[in-house]
Amino acid sequence: MVNRGNAVNENRKQILEAGLRGEEISVKGIVIPGEADKHLKMVSIVLSTDQEVDFIIERDAKGYELFKHLRDSVKVKGFIQEDKPGKWIIKITDYQVLNQNANQG
Repeated sequence: MVNRGNAVNENRKQILEAGLRGEEISVKGIVIPGEADKHLKMVSIVLSTDQEVDFIIERDAKGYELFKHLRDSVKVKGFIQEDKPGKWIIKITDYQVLNQNANQG
């Protein structure tokens, strides 16, 4: 029987190491709210992954497109960098919406 925790940790390690080598990565996750400004306007979003790593989505053209997919399940391709120890940013190069939030209307 495979220990799910070990499999997740190994997968996370492979993704982060590939990213640190400058390779484009592909991950699945859910787009969730990030930080808000003093007026409580959302100014950043995060990709929360099954690998127990949250990637702050870079605020560029592709990143801003994902604001309309809040709480949707997506598969993204992109390049990552470590902003601070344990804080990762992903620059999205491509994405696919896998499952749209049923509460959107």
